[in-house]
Amino acid sequence: MLTSLIFYPSLGYNLFRNYVQPNRWAWYNRVDETLILGAMPFRSMKDELIQKENVGGVVCCTEEFELKAAMNAMREVDWKNEGVEFFAVPMKDFTGTAPRAEINEAVEFIESVASKGKTVYVHCKAGRTRSATVATCYLMKSRNWMSNVAWEFLKDKRHQVLLRNAHWRTVNEYRRFLDSNSSSTGSSN
Repeated sequence: MLTSLIFYPSLGYNLFRNYVQPNRWAWYNRVDETLILGAMPFRSMKDELIQKENVGGVVCCTEEFELKAAMNAMREVDWKNEGVEFFAVPMKDFTGTAPRAEINEAVEFIESVASKGKTVYVHCKAGRTRSATVATCYLMKSRNWMSNVAWEFLKDKRHQVLLRNAHWRTVNEYRRFLDSNSSSTGSSN
């Protein structure tokens, strides 16, 4: 309920910040050759993202109502009509996280799209918390980094990112999952 009440004011805040400080509060930022982290993409951005940024996949961390409520937001069907793969990891704004299995599926989705030479656009409403959680987990797995190293790298690329306690718990749980898979794989060799 709270997230639906503050949806428009918080979206408006991000639009305003991007308008008055486009260099400091970019709508999206490239993290590396395979990943872009950003705010909710709009139809007006579609060609730029697909053609200029080589986006071939989208990980959407918003709840379904957010895409419906935001006028001209790119939805799953819009991406698929453009030949762009889509993966949803719905999380509540401000407090929401996803189960480790869903985070891992999102990371594997990013890896799959990247293996085809395409970029993945990971977003939530503002590109600050929910999407940053997924992006941090992807960096931990793809580079075998600890959570703090992945976070600092991400923060250097997109300074407005923010992980709250629940998000840090998710990220650290994912690191433990990676470590346990690594040790179980290593012990069987």
